Amino acid sequence: MKSSVLSQDPGVSGGARALVSLTTTELAVALRERQVSAVEVLEAFLARAHEHNPALNAVVTWDEARARARAREADAALARGESWGPLHGVPFTVKDAFSTEGLRTTSAHPALAEYVPSRDATVVARLKAAGGILWGKTNLPPFAADLQTHGPLWGRTNNPHDVGRTPGGSSGGAAAAVAAGLTPFEVGSDIGGSIRQPAHYCGVVGIKPTEHRVSNAGHIPDLPDGPRNVRHMACSGPLARSVADLRLILSVIEGADPRNPEVPPVAPLGAAKPRALNGLRLAWADTLGPFQADRETRQVFQRFTAAARAEGVVVERAVPPGQDFADLVEVWGLMEGGEVGAPLRPPERAAFRDQFLPFEHDDLMARAIIQGIRLDLTGYGDALTRRDAHIVTLEGFLSGWDAWLVPVALTAAPPHTPFGGLLEVDGAPRSYLEALGGFTCLFNATGNPVVVFPLGRTEAGLPVGAQLVGRRWADGALLDVAEALLPLGGGVRWPSAFTP
Repeated sequence: MKSSVLSQDPGVSGGARALVSLTTTELAVALRERQVSAVEVLEAFLARAHEHNPALNAVVTWDEARARARAREADAALARGESWGPLHGVPFTVKDAFSTEGLRTTSAHPALAEYVPSRDATVVARLKAAGGILWGKTNLPPFAADLQTHGPLWGRTNNPHDVGRTPGGSSGGAAAAVAAGLTPFEVGSDIGGSIRQPAHYCGVVGIKPTEHRVSNAGHIPDLPDGPRNVRHMACSGPLARSVADLRLILSVIEGADPRNPEVPPVAPLGAAKPRALNGLRLAWADTLGPFQADRETRQVFQRFTAAARAEGVVVERAVPPGQDFADLVEVWGLMEGGEVGAPLRPPERAAFRDQFLPFEHDDLMARAIIQGIRLDLTGYGDALTRRDAHIVTLEGFLSGWDAWLVPVALTAAPPHTPFGGLLEVDGAPRSYLEALGGFTCLFNATGNPVVVFPLGRTEAGLPVGAQLVGRRWADGALLDVAEALLPLGGGVRWPSAFTP
């Protein structure tokens, strides 16, 4: 570790390249051991972000002056023998859906263009308390309500592997920033795939934790006139360049929160428990009900599972017996429409509904959302009951495996596409939400933890990731499995145009 930093060219350019190549975990060690200063680390990432952000439009708000002052304080504290926590001196950015005290928080919506919160979101407060240094906010679609990242306030974010393609959404700015090395880690949010799908498209790792493991307090829409957070399915979690980073960051932000009473006092993640590949039990599938991954994705899955089998992993194609995935998508949509759309004021509710009407008849997810907006209390209760049945079925299936490997989306990152437009899957048109979020919404509906990591590349060099699904509340064990499997797919690799 020490040589990886100090063996580089001592010049500013060489040293900066070395620093931005390090993972969050490696940076934390280097800072703690005073191999490098917090000021040096911050300046390296700021310089890289200024150089490459114009091509990506990932970072939309900068807080350089306060970050530099905090970095100097971090170095002074270490010189006195003080430690702020496990992220002491590590710079970071967060998705602009999270409230940041004294720093503009817009959720990419023009109505909030000048909104400056007086209090940090819980996840931001915990990252700062652990010693992290916030220097910027990343782009998202308005109110995080799309699976791509573009909007009227900040424009479009591009995928660092191909700027003509989407980085996904709604945490698209977050994933693009991590993939291109503008920031060592990010925190995104996910109600239908918004951490996992951008991680897949951009070739990084991310985790949607078990529902309610991490507080969403301070997440937009937590508007100036009062909070409107949904009760189910929405999760906050990290994106990074290593599984060890995910564990570190999740351990900082997880846990009970007086601001969000539905977050229980669960046992902390704890240290990693290395898993050997030999004897690991892995179920997998590339088709779930109405959703089948495209040819190239299926080929990547087949190569990966063959490599896993050669290393002694017990690998079997399997799906939960009796699980109706079309019904599970409908449950997701009913709850999404019921919890996000129904509480809105009538004009906002109509606008929310109307965006899905043009493709209601061709898209299962859109149709279910519209139905959810119209739910009465009895219908909402019925949806929760159906959800419980799906959870029981999936948990029973997962009890026989260490994890379940399934696709993240129907394809690798597609070209930028207007909201509601058709996407091409194996030469045929496919409806918008189904192509982008059909695989991911399933596990918001069940609340299971899911780690996304790269499995390989397409012929064009685009990353292909997978969802690794685990039992509810077994996030730590799932990260252990992901750590063991990650090298089989080649790990996280730099986009060719953004290699440090």
